[in-house]
Amino acid sequence: MKRFVAMVLAAITCCLMLVGCGDSKYIGKYTAEMFGEKATLELKDDHKASFMGESGGKWEVKDDQIVLTSEDSDEEGEMKFTINDDGDLEMEESGVTITFKKED
Repeated sequence: MKRFVAMVLAAITCCLMLVGCGDSKYIGKYTAEMFGEKATLELKDDHKASFMGESGGKWEVKDDQIVLTSEDSDEEGEMKFTINDDGDLEMEESGVTITFKKED
């Protein structure tokens, strides 16, 4: 019985580790051309983010989107980036789709 419980706990631990690692593929710096300016988005491993050089935000993955929120604001302060099939991030701004490509 102890062996069975140990195996179940090991399986649960492995599943939790895999879920926790899923966001790591998005960590890095992304750039885009936005209305004639170079725009930057940086997603850090501690789930902090900076957009256009402004830090103080946090990020999380929700469904097929990266959602940025200010650490001291409500939902109105959210920015949403859709994750496309290539792993690039897209956002809509003033009816224009802006694609952020990950820098290697």
